[in-house]
Parts: sequence; structure tokens; C-alpha cells
Amino acid sequence: MATGNTVTSNPSHGERPKVVVITGPTGSGKSKLAVDLASHFPLEVINADSMQVYTGLDILTNKLPFSEQNEVPHHLLGTVNPNIEFTAKAFRDSAIPIIDAILSRDHLPVIVGGTNYYIQALVSLFLLDDSTHDLNESYLGDSPGITGCDNGIVAENDGSSNSYDLLKDIDPVAANRIHPNNHRKINQYISLYSRTGVLPSKVFQGQAAEGRSGDKLIT
Repeated sequence: MATGNTVTSNPSHGERPKVVVITGPTGSGKSKLAVDLASHFPLEVINADSMQVYTGLDILTNKLPFSEQNEVPHHLLGTVNPNIEFTAKAFRDSAIPIIDAILSRDHLPVIVGGTNYYIQALVSLFLLDDSTHDLNESYLGDSPGITGCDNGIVAENDGSSNSYDLLKDIDPVAANRIHPNNHRKINQYISLYSRTGVLPSKVFQGQAAEGRSGDKLIT
């Protein structure tokens, strides 16, 4: 069953405009719900499904056909080249300007999809991405109470799913914010925990508290 939540954007002044998020498993009726809502509200849909963002594979990914979109504007639906890895950061960087544009038209942005790390990239106070926020080793050294820890945990280096499953067991918050195939990042987080005993998500929370002020969406 599809479920809905509301997050808010950060305008410079006045009441924070609403952004609706509809999430749920494949086939739960998320897209139909969004289209039905359009009969009551002036809205535009932003796709947050990591497979439906790509061109082609419409039937395989259960992509809503154009004929069933009822002239409701849909963004990031079948627009990305399949040869490109559309990461959580790429989704965030693409979705935020779209949200701003929708709000400027006095329409309601509705984010629809079941890809957790895409949605987390928008609503989280911090984002574990693939480029600009690698783990800062110096941060660990400057943090009180953080010492070395050899707990015997070792990441797999063969690109299997075992490492991602291990990370989910260690730190589900961090695991939910990165792609399961991002083996470099997965191994980096496991290595951090193995050496220091510190959860990667806690490190990024600390870094965010020190100076991250540019988030466009908050819960």
C-alpha cells in the first residue's frame, strides 16, 4: 500500500511550502494515487524510482504509461541514459531545481517512488554521496572519545552483495543512503567502523552539525 508524507522546503521568508512524498513497494498504486490527487490539487510529479528514471524498460519497471498520466506533468520519468549511474546525489541535484520551479508556479510538488536512498537524499539533514562527502579522516582525529578499534570486521572486495548486507547490519542508516552497488563507498564505511568502532552515519551527523546549512528540504 502506498503511503504519503509531507516535507517542507526552505524559502527565504514566510511559511514553508509543502512537498508531498508518496512511497511504497512496486505495484502498490503510488503513481495512480498521485494522478488521482491531481484532480483535487494543482500538482506535478517527480519520479523517485531508481529504475523508472531511465529511458526504456517501461514494462519491466512498471512505468506509468503516458496515456495514464492524464496530462499531469511528470519529471525524471524515463529521462536518464541507461549507461549513466544515477546516484542519490544526482537525484538530489536534479530534483531540487525541479521542486523550486514547481513551487514558483504555485503547484504542489509530489515525489513518487520506492527508492529509499533517493528520498532520504532529499529529506535527510545529511547526505552520504559519492563525490563531495567522502569520510573525513581528520574529523575522526579531532573528535573526542573516538579511538582505534579492531573488531575483526572485514569488507568483501569481490563486488558481492555480502558487504552491503554487512553494512545494513552495522549501520542501516548509512546503508539506506547509498546505492547497493556502490562497493567503494560500502567498503569505506565498513572499514571505518572496523578501525574505529564509529558508525559512519554518526560521523556525517557531526560534520553536518558543524556547518551544513544549504539543505533545501527538511522533515
